[in-house]
Amino acid sequence: MQAVPMPRSISLPETLLARHAPDAASGPHRCTPQGHADHQFVAMLNAYRASGGLGRTGEVLKMLKYHDESPVTKLANWILKRKVICFEWRSQTWLPWFQFHHADMRPQPELAPVFAELTPVFDPWELANWFAQPNPWLGNCTPADTLHVNPPGVLHAARADRFVAAG
Repeated sequence: MQAVPMPRSISLPETLLARHAPDAASGPHRCTPQGHADHQFVAMLNAYRASGGLGRTGEVLKMLKYHDESPVTKLANWILKRKVICFEWRSQTWLPWFQFHHADMRPQPELAPVFAELTPVFDPWELANWFAQPNPWLGNCTPADTLHVNPPGVLHAARADRFVAAG
C-alpha cells in the first residue's frame, strides 16, 4: 500500500507530533521484524472495527472542520496533550473513531481519567492496543467497546492495568 501525500495544511499534526513529542511510538518496537509489525497493525485495525474503526489524520480533520474553525490546531493540541488516542504507523497518524462524539467531534469526556491513569505507563502504540484488546477486568470486552456503556468499569480496568504495568 503506497502512502498518498497529504496537503501541507493537513500534515501539521504529524510535524508537531514529531517535533514536540519525540518519545511518541511510531509503531511496534523498532526491533520487531517488519512482518510481525504488519501483523500487529492489521490486528489493531480488526480490533477497532467493531467500535467504529480507525481514521488517518486527514480523515479526522475532514470531519473536524465541520465543527471547528481551526481543525488542524485543535487536533494537534489534542495529540500533543495526549487527549486522544493516536499512534504512528508507516509515517501516518491513526486515530480510533470511537473516542469522538459523533455530533461535534469532541473527544469523549470519559477518556480523560482513563488517560490520566495510562499515559504515564503506556506509549501511544501501547495505549491504542490497550483500548482494542479484550480486558479481563471488563469480562473480556474491549475498553473501546465498553467505554460508552460502563465508563467506571473502564476506569477501574485502567487503574488495575496501570498498577500491573508500573510494577
